[in-house]
Formats: sequence, structure tokens, C-alpha cells
Amino acid sequence: MNPRDPRPISPPIELSGVWVMDSVEQADQLLGGQLEGHIYRRDGHPNAKSLETILREMHAADQAIVTAQGMSALSAACLALLKPGDLVLLGQPLYGKTSYLLKSELSRWGILTEDVLATDIAAWATAIQKAPRLILVETIGNPRLDVPDLEVICSLAHQNADTLVLVDNTFATPVLCQPLRLGADLVMESLSKFVCGHGDVMLGLLCGTDRTWARIRGVVSAFGLASSPLDCWLTQRGLETLSVRMTHAANSAMEIAKRLTNESQLEVDYPGLPDHPSHATAIKQLPAGCFGNMLTLHLRGDNRKANQFISAVKDTIPFCPSLGDTRTTLSHPVSTSHRSYSAQQLQTLGIDGGTLRFSFGLEPVDQLWNAFQKGLASC
Repeated sequence: MNPRDPRPISPPIELSGVWVMDSVEQADQLLGGQLEGHIYRRDGHPNAKSLETILREMHAADQAIVTAQGMSALSAACLALLKPGDLVLLGQPLYGKTSYLLKSELSRWGILTEDVLATDIAAWATAIQKAPRLILVETIGNPRLDVPDLEVICSLAHQNADTLVLVDNTFATPVLCQPLRLGADLVMESLSKFVCGHGDVMLGLLCGTDRTWARIRGVVSAFGLASSPLDCWLTQRGLETLSVRMTHAANSAMEIAKRLTNESQLEVDYPGLPDHPSHATAIKQLPAGCFGNMLTLHLRGDNRKANQFISAVKDTIPFCPSLGDTRTTLSHPVSTSHRSYSAQQLQTLGIDGGTLRFSFGLEPVDQLWNAFQKGLASC
């Protein structure tokens, strides 16, 4: 293309699964890494490369790769970095499927795990003395929205040269936090959520430092964890409005949280509230006045109260076991994201049948408040 020719403002979707080689020599050089180019979609494609470049820069990362979904990104890190006998510290509470992967699946491969309360620095200091290979923690915990001090945790972890810290940054996105700048070695995100923002893709991100990367791309290819061009294209489209969407939704979450504090029968988790246990850390670690789009509500009851609330608000706030859409949604952790947790684990984390987790979208805040009032009146 002549550099003066008009260019499309939106990047094209390139759906090809394979690329034509001109010669045996070219194929050998491409497969050997002497030439840059694409060969087979499983090993990379133009839409993935475009999205990876943007996200790598947003996270100030040395390397980045997009994967089929967020769990693929986590799996890639574990498969590339862990071996039988390695210890992984899990900063609880975590997304339920994350705990399930490490405790139920990778344990069969000889991977050891230990739970640590994510916000308890003394507990981290003690557990890190056991020389874990990997520490896994979330920027904003799911679903209680605790905010661990990543800078301190990373500093403690790196007293052991072989310990790596992997941060799940899904709830924050690079708009609110870049964990690599705080000392993390790896960051993963479910791009299906806020980054895409429109509820129509499955995609994940893993990015990190050069020292973590030797086996990552090979593992993604060998285990078939690669991304779809269409999902990459849709996510890059959503990325253009991420900052605006995050700011608007976070403002709505903050306003609803303030209003809910006047309801005596409720307990509200939102790190922007002064009485939230992680408020001070959230102020330090997240942008001024922007504490995220998630809010958790405890109805102090069982599934019955949750069902009454869900039924009352379903026309405005649908029950969807995910998050990050342009539309406000709610989820019920006990029956969805944390269903693999035992009753004792749920009790320890302060989650019960009356716990509801909200992901705020772009609706007017008064419209959402009317729905909340309707839901509370029903139960």
C-alpha cells in the first residue's frame, strides 16, 4: 500500500487459519524465528499481535500474549512455570475456578497449595518463608473486594529469588492498576469482562517480564490455548472506550454504595467506603476517587432472600454469572463462581446464600437505585 493511500480507521479482521509460504527456506526461517511473520493461527495471528501490543504497553510489560480465555492465561502460566512439588500460595479470597484449578486439578500433578488471607501481611511474611514458586493474588478480591497491598507482597516474595508473583487484574484492568509497576512478575486478566465490555467474547491476557517468558508462548501453542481473531478484534474495539466505561461505572458503584450504607439490614462491600477494611490500601493503589465497578451486597439471609431480590430486579439488573458488561448485572457467588468452596471456606470468607455481587454498567444511577429499592423491598 502506498503510504499516502487512505487507511481504514478500524483494523481489519484476518480470519485465516494458515499462511502461504513462498519456499522451504522461508518456512524454515519463520518456524525457526529468524523471520517475523505468521504461519498457523495457533502460534499467533495479526489480530492477536495488534491487541497484545496495545495491552503490553498499557501494562508496561516486556511481553504479552492473548489466550482463549482468562483461565487459559492462568493455565499457561502454571504449565510453563510449575513442576511437581512446587508450592503455590493462594491469596484468598480468589475466583472460585482459580482455586479449583490449583487445588483440584493441578494437585493431581503434584502441585502443592496453601491459602493465605490476601490482606494479611503478617501471614504472607510467614508463608513466604516456605519458598513458594508462585504467589497468586487478585488486585481486587472476588467477591468481598478486598485490596491486598501488592507492593508489600511483591517485596516480601522477592526476598526469595525463585518466587514469582502472578496478579489477576481482571476487576481493576490496566485503567485502575498496573501490577507490574508494583513489583509483580506476571499479570493475567479475563479480557472477556471489562476490557471487551460488551459480553460477546471469551479472551484472556497474560503479560510479564522477560525472565518469566521462556516457555510461555510454546505452552500456549502446545496446549491449544490460542485466541480467536474475531474475539481479538472485538476486544480491541472495546478497549477504545475502556477508560470512559470504567470511570462512569465506578462512579455509579460509589454512589449506590453510599446510599446502601443507610440501610440498617445490609452489609456492603465496596473499597471506596471509608469503613471498608481495604480502604486505605485502595486509596494508595487505585486512581484517586475510582475504586472499581464491583459492589457486593450481603442480605443477611439465605438463598430465599437472594431469590426474592433477583426476581424483583430482573428487568433492570439481570442475574448473569459473569461481569464487566455495558449493562449492570448481578451474580450469586455461592451458586456460581464459588460453588466449589466448602461451607467452612465460605463462612471463613464471609460469603453466604444472601451474598450478591454486582457489576455496574452504564445506566443512569437513579435508574439503578430504583431497582435496588425494589429489590430490598421484596426481601
